[in-house]
Amino acid sequence: VVVHEFGHYLFAKLFKVRAETFSVGFGPKIWGKVIGETEWRFSLIPLGGYVKLLGEEPGVELAPEDRPRALGSKPRWQRLLIFFGGPLFNFLFAIFVYIAILAIGEPQVASRIARVVPESAAERAGFLNGDLILETNGKATPLFEAVDEVIEGSAGKPVRFLVERSGAQVELTATPVSKPGFGPYGEVIQVGSIDGIFTSPRALMVGVSDPQSPVGRAGVKTLDQVSSVNGQPVKTWEEFEASLAKFSVGTTVQIQFASSDKKDSKTVDLQVPAEGASAVEKEWGLYSSELFVEKAVEKSPALAAGLQKGDRIIRVGSKSLRSFFQLRDEVQASGERENKVEVQWERNGQIMNATIVPTANQVTTPTHEKVTQYTIGLVPMLTWLEPSIIVNPIYNPLLLIGNSLERVAIVSWKNVVSIAKMFTGEVSIKNLGGPLLIGKLAGESLGRGLVSFLSMMAVLSIGLGVLNLFPIPVLDGGQIFLLGLESVRGKPLTLHQMERVQMVGLALVLLLMTVVIKNDIARIVN
Repeated sequence: VVVHEFGHYLFAKLFKVRAETFSVGFGPKIWGKVIGETEWRFSLIPLGGYVKLLGEEPGVELAPEDRPRALGSKPRWQRLLIFFGGPLFNFLFAIFVYIAILAIGEPQVASRIARVVPESAAERAGFLNGDLILETNGKATPLFEAVDEVIEGSAGKPVRFLVERSGAQVELTATPVSKPGFGPYGEVIQVGSIDGIFTSPRALMVGVSDPQSPVGRAGVKTLDQVSSVNGQPVKTWEEFEASLAKFSVGTTVQIQFASSDKKDSKTVDLQVPAEGASAVEKEWGLYSSELFVEKAVEKSPALAAGLQKGDRIIRVGSKSLRSFFQLRDEVQASGERENKVEVQWERNGQIMNATIVPTANQVTTPTHEKVTQYTIGLVPMLTWLEPSIIVNPIYNPLLLIGNSLERVAIVSWKNVVSIAKMFTGEVSIKNLGGPLLIGKLAGESLGRGLVSFLSMMAVLSIGLGVLNLFPIPVLDGGQIFLLGLESVRGKPLTLHQMERVQMVGLALVLLLMTVVIKNDIARIVN
């Protein structure tokens, strides 16, 4: 918003219109200082800002010596540029931000599959941990975003994948199932989905639920981390699993563990069981921490049933669990089917069972559907690591400018179409967000790093620029529209007409603010 108002300020100064006040924020003044003929101030409510120009308020009498410096005394083309200066600076700011992002190098997720969830659609299609997707439907897709776009646009249609696996190329075919999702402009549509593909691997935290198991007797504890296998460092749980799969039955494997506080380490010799590496969990008592309980939520059904931190969830009903996602899905299915969940878990080598009545919560999905969600209140010891990242900085000035202009144009057009679709009902007004959502998104983006934060600032700046160009009185687009009307009529609107127009515009803006704040509160409640 400050960038937007600075655009108005600079064009006003260019055409010798007096800028009386430049405020960051609204409401009572916290601090101010007059520099030249403008008071620069910080105000109490940090939701934007404004620049007050001499003569912008209709009906205010001005001294004769002040009239040449008033906004209304300037030619229409100058007033148009002053009004357009705000949105223009929003777009220019976004261009410079995108230039910075592209020059720094934008981290983008590579099309490397870190994990394929057991018994998922991805596993049934033949995907394996570590597969690198080279092509999707014959098109090179080095970024997972491009893979995802093809999958989402192919609901119910077979998709061909060319993957690189252990130095060889393998062709796979999968048919995405249809589910509710969002189109490019925020409209709810049916999109394709292949369940069970994750680009982020699991951390190397282990779970030990039986102290009398081989690893338990060796002193390995839950939340310790695997460091190496036969002296070879491993970085992810999937890497650890792959390294174990290389050893034949009866081979002694030396595994190094680091304690959860990283102060101690121990090396344990373990023998690959007769059933092979796939049986090491049962035979060694060594599990990923994924299905271990971090905590049972206070006053939850799980806590009432006696589940504690460190318990390993074994099954729900008759379903043996191999991932937290199966736990979540089985709880939901059991809740829908019979409003109870049969849960089995292990604690210190003892098997325990309980029948749990799940909590039924009415929630709103991202596509604004009301659904019943069944939960028992468990938080898992599941930690994700960063996915494979590709960073390709651009140093060619022409490419930097061209790509930045293209991005601004795409985001601007998406804003225009999305707002237009809200009027036709294709996009829900519940997608709109206000200051609370903006603050939340800005904070989250800052937590992801500088490039993510800059990208969010660019998107917000473009959104502000586009919104202000809509022909609503009190917005810049409304002022420009009134200038056009003045040109057609050959004279400005009367003071009474201007007051009525401004009241209509103010009412529309207040209505918009009411909607976005209501949406913000609804998101918090949900």
